[in-house]
Amino acid sequence: MTASRSLTLNLSSNDDTDDSSYASLAPAAGLDGGGDFSATVAVHATLGASTPQTQTLYLTETGDSSAISVDDLHQGQIGDCFLISSIGELALNDPTAISNMIHVNANGTETVTLHEAANGQLASWNTTAFKTVTETVTNVFQSNAVDNGATQDVVGNQKEIWPQVLEKAVAQLDGGYNAISNGGSPLVAMEALTGHATSYTQPAALTLTALLADVKAGDLIVMDTPNSNSLPNGLVGDHAYMFEGVTGTGSSAMVHLGNPWGYDQPTAIAFSQLSKGITEVDVGHFA
Repeated sequence: MTASRSLTLNLSSNDDTDDSSYASLAPAAGLDGGGDFSATVAVHATLGASTPQTQTLYLTETGDSSAISVDDLHQGQIGDCFLISSIGELALNDPTAISNMIHVNANGTETVTLHEAANGQLASWNTTAFKTVTETVTNVFQSNAVDNGATQDVVGNQKEIWPQVLEKAVAQLDGGYNAISNGGSPLVAMEALTGHATSYTQPAALTLTALLADVKAGDLIVMDTPNSNSLPNGLVGDHAYMFEGVTGTGSSAMVHLGNPWGYDQPTAIAFSQLSKGITEVDVGHFA
């Protein structure tokens, strides 16, 4: 899917919503060792809890089918829905890619494999050649980062941190948390994660056959909303959503999206009505 331009989400105040009230309730070759789900980082932090919590890279929580799950993602107060949705698509489509990206070091840090343009610059939405780079992450995370809630991704006194590690690694690649805090393009985020070129289309030009072909190929699909306060299906304006699947066929086909906030999920959207709430469909590839 191609077009002549790419959307960069500016993120209205909606996407910077303080999730603390909810929290209280609530890419090519990987490096050796990244797939060890039992790896535990020996770092402690209170994270607002009454007793210290041990940070661990992966946890299988109640209801999870695997240690890496899209349900592990709860966007913080950083305006990086474009990144969290892209990470969520990886979790949905190829969780092993995430474990292969993250290598646990003996000193308690992680080295994360990412990608930039082949010329050594940060990728842009039309980058076609990439090279592998690594970012070493210490397990001290910004207080408004993903999964900052004291009860989010916690089992007993263990706190799962793979989403925070991956978010911080991309932030470091881009120049720091401030570089990802005010919006961005899912296309660029998916390139940094996978090391492959991305594509996009407007929903009015998207056919159900083409969408289903993307699904069959295992592509990463992020859908973006326009800057509007009156969108259908419970959609939030200036926001990026994870694509979770299609049910039904033909005129009865329904598109299911996931909110990277971890709550305020939109209702299913009739494929024929997709353009009423979605302004762009971004597609990431593994080849």
